[in-house]
Amino acid sequence: EGAVYNIGFEAGIAGWRRLLKPGGILAVSEITWLTGQRPQALQQHWLQEYPHITSASGNIATLERHGYSPLGYFVLPPACWLDNYYRPMQARFAGFLQQHHNSDAARAVVAAEQHEIALYEKYHDYYSYGFYIARRCDD
Repeated sequence: EGAVYNIGFEAGIAGWRRLLKPGGILAVSEITWLTGQRPQALQQHWLQEYPHITSASGNIATLERHGYSPLGYFVLPPACWLDNYYRPMQARFAGFLQQHHNSDAARAVVAAEQHEIALYEKYHDYYSYGFYIARRCDD
């Protein structure tokens, strides 16, 4: 389910609906704003990287619009980002750069990831992954 980010929340839940039997359960995470207001630098970053980002209420409304009944929602804690995603990625930066002969393109990838990590470390109170659980509704 983590791949929904690659195609967008709405496209993912719309496409996956047909794969669920009537009454089937969808469990999906999506990057989610946690506040109505946020720092401009953070807003600009995510609107450039993933313009589909919205609030939990926006994602729940999208689920309802596509024939789902929301059953639950929770926010993934910072450890999910830091311990399970960013720190392991950081540990691989040197090897990645070496493997790609410290090319400009490889350095740009690492710099972009380091920028995103720094934003999360500074602004994690404003966004996270929301985990959504919903049932496919059928008339």
